[in-house]
Amino acid sequence: MLTSPTWELQRPESAHALRGTGQTLQWLATDTGDGEGAWFVERRPDGATWQPGTRQADVTVAGPARSLLLTLTRRLPLTDRDATDLSIDGDTTLARHWLDNTAHVSG
Repeated sequence: MLTSPTWELQRPESAHALRGTGQTLQWLATDTGDGEGAWFVERRPDGATWQPGTRQADVTVAGPARSLLLTLTRRLPLTDRDATDLSIDGDTTLARHWLDNTAHVSG
């Protein structure tokens, strides 16, 4: 959804905030097989892009798929390791920026 052309029309402030100069994020589910559940995101000047799989990133957030989903949907805080079982390797502020600017707002 965040990389679709309509995202910028619906949420221009978020689309603008997700642009970057090559910053990368890796979201990695550790309880899936064969690299399934791994997403690599790159923030570019023209918008964010994503692709399945793993690569070296500025920040990697890894943990059970359930914890990743709950964190990405803002049901659990990013840095509450007791609640989420997530590990964060790299630039935590980059992951927090992503979460702060990808929240779904209805209405």
